[in-house]
Amino acid sequence: MHLIQDNKYALKFLFVMMTAEEFIHKAGVESVIDELKEYFADPAHPLNVSDVRDEHNYQYVDLVQEGGGVWGIALVGYTYILEKMGIRFFSLAGTSAGSINAIMLACAGNKEEEKSEKIIQYFLELNLFDIVDGKKSNWRFTKILKRLLHRFISTKDFKTKLSNLAYWFLLLFVSFSLVAFISDFLMGTYVTRWLGLTAGIFFVSILSAGIYFYYRFKDFSKHGYGLNEGIFFHNWIKEKISENFVFGNIKEGHIKDMLDFAKHFARVPDKLRVLHDERRTDETPPSVPMICIISTDIVSERKIEFPRMWDLYWPDLKSIHPGDFIRASMSIPAFFETYIVSTKKIDREQLHKAWEKHLNWKGKKIPSRGQFIDGGALSNFPISVFANPNYIVPRMPTFGVRLQSGLPDVPNTNTTITGYLGSIIGTLRYNYDRDFINKNRSYSSGIQTVDMSDHNWLNFFMNDDEKIKIFMKGALAAKEFLKKFDWEDYKKQRKESFDSRNTPDTDPNNFGMLQPYKPNP
Repeated sequence: MHLIQDNKYALKFLFVMMTAEEFIHKAGVESVIDELKEYFADPAHPLNVSDVRDEHNYQYVDLVQEGGGVWGIALVGYTYILEKMGIRFFSLAGTSAGSINAIMLACAGNKEEEKSEKIIQYFLELNLFDIVDGKKSNWRFTKILKRLLHRFISTKDFKTKLSNLAYWFLLLFVSFSLVAFISDFLMGTYVTRWLGLTAGIFFVSILSAGIYFYYRFKDFSKHGYGLNEGIFFHNWIKEKISENFVFGNIKEGHIKDMLDFAKHFARVPDKLRVLHDERRTDETPPSVPMICIISTDIVSERKIEFPRMWDLYWPDLKSIHPGDFIRASMSIPAFFETYIVSTKKIDREQLHKAWEKHLNWKGKKIPSRGQFIDGGALSNFPISVFANPNYIVPRMPTFGVRLQSGLPDVPNTNTTITGYLGSIIGTLRYNYDRDFINKNRSYSSGIQTVDMSDHNWLNFFMNDDEKIKIFMKGALAAKEFLKKFDWEDYKKQRKESFDSRNTPDTDPNNFGMLQPYKPNP
């Protein structure tokens, strides 16, 4: 049994933990696997997604996973289906929630092993509401905000009720003030004083509440205006990573730091081979797997890729835990405090070399700290990280999983001030990733979108039934993707994309003229 602390709503979260096997059975995902196996048993459409195979004939792909809060459970459903169909992940990338599943897939076993069922168990053991850990230094105020957050997410019409309350409160204040003014102007009666006093009480109440929230909120500004410290999540992700052994072998010890992780993740499955394709000149099996976790440093104002850029903030690999990178990527603005890492104790010369190498830093002064917010602020779907110009015809595809509310590429017709500001923020957030896909459209056929419009991405209060629904959305999206993905067509598109990028553009301005304009003599 598990009971969360904190308030009278705790009893709502009393539950008996379900096992991964029970969760999978209750979801009914076995029927999806059976359907796919039957479909691909037909010689007319065999399962062929990659030219990189191992001795078990598992097929290897690179995988990119988008961020999206609790929607990340859909990513586990997606990868569960791919693993059950004999697909394995060579390199991994992700942002925020996508980084969680990426690091779990990287740590929970060797590359040739199925890991998603183990990851499901990790999430079932986690009470999501514990992630909303508040602030110990300001606990009473935090409890108020947590209750409001709970109602805001779990009550469908709470936003409407809240706006209506503010509307009527303001209307009463204005009404009392106006009536008091008119009454005093016309009659100067005794009633006028009471009307004015009532309006004054309304005003003082609003002012007092504003002052209280201002001073209480000052504590939130110390580490990036976060509602939650993020300590519980940070400790949880580190604990789950460190439950795993290097190479999955107890004799090698637990994954305690990045040095252990580097040793574990660098291992390549035995007897990897690449199926022949006459368009390729190099068919050497891949030997250097990559993992890329995206975060945003608001001090240097740069997108940061971990672990590649680890030496910007830490002196050595033993001083870092892989969970530190996930905490940096999962720093949802306003929900979590920013994640801060001091660089003061690192040798200055070593630090200058790292900042020049990774960020082309020209300033004489290196920031004394890194202050990280969610990687999704700049790149929520880092599909570009595995682009390899050395392989015109790829040995294996880059698969991508997107988590979106509704269909992709729907015009924003919201003309309110919030809609306007949302459009600006959304444009800035998604521009980098969209720009890459725009210029490299061949990658699109490897990307699948999971429609999460029926679920709130910040609903840390969900029960197991909703988790199952989200998991199944990912599983069904994977089924749809595998049935339509055409590996030979993907390779063809990637080659055509390369050829078009390396062909001189005769009309770079899109003026519609094939020849330069020559004026009459």
